[in-house]
Amino acid sequence: MESADSGSSSARAETANTPPAAAVTADVTRPRTRRQIWMIALSVGVVAGLLSGLVVELSHGFFRPQLYQVSAMGQTSFQPSRESQRAADTKNATLAFAILGGVMGLFMGLAGGLAGRSPARGVMAGLGGTVVGAAVAVPASMAFLPFFYQRLVPDTNDLLTPILIHGGIWMAIGAIGGMAFSVGMSGGRHLLSAVAAACAGAFVASVLYHLLGGFLVLDSSAAEPLASSAVLRLLAMLLVAVLVAVGSARGALGRVWTKAPSASH
Repeated sequence: MESADSGSSSARAETANTPPAAAVTADVTRPRTRRQIWMIALSVGVVAGLLSGLVVELSHGFFRPQLYQVSAMGQTSFQPSRESQRAADTKNATLAFAILGGVMGLFMGLAGGLAGRSPARGVMAGLGGTVVGAAVAVPASMAFLPFFYQRLVPDTNDLLTPILIHGGIWMAIGAIGGMAFSVGMSGGRHLLSAVAAACAGAFVASVLYHLLGGFLVLDSSAAEPLASSAVLRLLAMLLVAVLVAVGSARGALGRVWTKAPSASH
């Protein structure tokens, strides 16, 4: 009898310490707080920027300019023409921004899924964002990059023109990142706000990139389609990824976000 009573008491104790299934379900479906969403967006933005920078470095110089035979002072060498070098630089910059667009689309969709506690929706948004982000970055680059060679960037003291050129490309990438985050987080709620805020973040990234490249890094290659400096290339990827992520979170949250219910309820 005594052993039976002790067994019954042990069973009751285990039952009392086991959380109800309803409480576990409520914790899983409970909306994340604003702070949690900010932290998810910022963390994913840093990771996306670093990964983009790594892939861009691995693919840097993938397109080579066509070489032409040049004879001077009895010596013959093969050198690129101005046109072939520009064509190669434009292709390499387009490839880099396509990589950035694809990575941002993927990671912002996944971040939205984490923020909205919907991994499946985040995966779908991320996969779609990868394709659309890379696809949008290519025509945006082809539309804006030629302006670097049409006497619209006369010297390294002209900051406005390269800011506008890079800003236009990065805003297109930011728009897809904001869209992927909003869809992954809430199925598209506050979609326009997320896209607008992400585009604003991308343009701010262009401004900061050129200011930092001109005054801190002391490298004029920031005014090129794709910087010849590895430090500036990484800086560009990080600034775009982080500020687009922050803008996406700000826009997707909207003006009001439901707070997590009290545990007492």
